[in-house]
Amino acid sequence: MKILQLNDVIKFTIGKNPTRIKEQEANVYSLEDFENDLYGITAEGDKSECIINLIKSKVAPVSLDNQNKCITSNFLKCEFNQQILDKWYFCYQFNEGKEFEQQIAMFHQGTTLSVKKLNMKTIGELKIRLPDIQMQRKIGEIYRQSLIQNRLMIKQAEDIKKLILNIIRKLEEE
Repeated sequence: MKILQLNDVIKFTIGKNPTRIKEQEANVYSLEDFENDLYGITAEGDKSECIINLIKSKVAPVSLDNQNKCITSNFLKCEFNQQILDKWYFCYQFNEGKEFEQQIAMFHQGTTLSVKKLNMKTIGELKIRLPDIQMQRKIGEIYRQSLIQNRLMIKQAEDIKKLILNIIRKLEEE
C-alpha cells in the first residue's frame, strides 16, 4: 500500500472566475450538477475525472451530462489515471475518509469561519493511502451504492410524507 500526495496522482485545473466566462461558455457547471453527479442521478462518465466543490470540501465524479460544462472558481477539476486511482475510491476518501478529515481540519485551524474554502495548493498536498486498484474499486463501488441507496431512501421518505399530507387534507375536506 502506497501513501502519496494528491499532486503525485492527480492533475488539477481550477475553474474560471465567473466574470470571465464568455457567453458561448454559458453552459456552466452548477451546485445542482455537482449533487446529481455525487448521488448517481446522472449517467456516469467514462473519463477518470472528478470535481471538487471547494466550498463544501466534497468531491464527485463527473457524469456524461456534465463532462463538457465550464466550471467556475468554486470548483477544481481532477484528472488521473484510472489504473492508479479509482474515482469512487477517491470520492470516498475525500468525502468520508478519517485521514482526509484530519488533514483538512489541520488546514482549517487558525482560519476564520468565513474563510473555510480549500485551495488547489492545499488539496494537492493532501496525502492519500492507495491500496491496489482492485481493492480501490471494491471500496469505491460500495461507497457509490451507499450514496444511491441513501438518496432513494430520502426520496421514499419524502414521498410517504406527501402521501400522508394528502390523506390529512382529504380528511379535513370531509
